[in-house]
Amino acid sequence: MNLETINTDLQDLQTILSKIGKVAGYVKIFNVDDVTTDLKNEFSNELKAAKGIWVEFEILPNSSLFIVNDIMGFINDNCNNNCEIIFGTAINEDLVENSIKCKILFTGLV
Repeated sequence: MNLETINTDLQDLQTILSKIGKVAGYVKIFNVDDVTTDLKNEFSNELKAAKGIWVEFEILPNSSLFIVNDIMGFINDNCNNNCEIIFGTAINEDLVENSIKCKILFTGLV
């Protein structure tokens, strides 16, 4: 299964930004083998507290969608039950092999 682009738009960002509370945003490049562990170590507080999460993944064109599925499953399993999550994907041919770039926005933090 190869990556296809899943676009997010301004309305998606407005939905996530409508959550009342503090906002935290990060851009980071992860090794695909360590991404869920790194997310857990670096963003566990934000995952648990967020009322909205927007994620955009940038992956090499030959990458599998399974990594995106694994990451989104991890985020869904570790976030607040009432958290709204929106994600998208894009192709980035300039990434190093076995890496994924994540842009993450957490909103509604208390």
